[in-house]
Amino acid sequence: MKRILLLVAVFVISNAFAATVKQTTVGYTYVELNKASYQAVEIGTSVIVITKKGMVRPYTGVEISVPIFFDSKGSNLQDAENKGSGYGVALQVPLIFGLDIGGFYIQAMGGYNIGWLNDSLKNVPSGAQIGALKTAKTKTISQGFIYGGGLGYVFNSNFTLGLRYIKGSMQNEIINEPTSAAIDKKYKTNYTKIMALIGYNF
Repeated sequence: MKRILLLVAVFVISNAFAATVKQTTVGYTYVELNKASYQAVEIGTSVIVITKKGMVRPYTGVEISVPIFFDSKGSNLQDAENKGSGYGVALQVPLIFGLDIGGFYIQAMGGYNIGWLNDSLKNVPSGAQIGALKTAKTKTISQGFIYGGGLGYVFNSNFTLGLRYIKGSMQNEIINEPTSAAIDKKYKTNYTKIMALIGYNF
């Protein structure tokens, strides 16, 4: 009974001094996986709990976003180049911690990313590796932890503009068989994401 009363008290106090805000964002994303780069349109939704009053208002929340990849360049595979536009989709679930300072905000983010990427590749002969990779399509699962931060501004109309910079390390696995045994099917890459976004707070 005491635990129930304590939970009720915490809920009442948190609602008295904090507000829940839902935000939907749409943005342009540029992602690098070592030698490969991708462009994407990213759609996200988040729920944050923010202090109601004060010039400096701390907040915390969680976000679910879906980058939809429509273009790619380069390749992480040995003796291979990108043949054309790639495509794919990812799911990202970061936690958010930030400060709102009179409409301007800064935030730190950390969470998990998993992506399903499709690339069309061509062989680049080099010595003994000639013929190791023929023109082929690869299907890759890329996943790992991400972290970073962002900044932006929330207007009186509840619209927001922002920038984000995210880093991480991805474990990649080719899940089809486009290559010879000379090509590694599992490999790690560094992950870098730059995002420009617009959003609306409900």
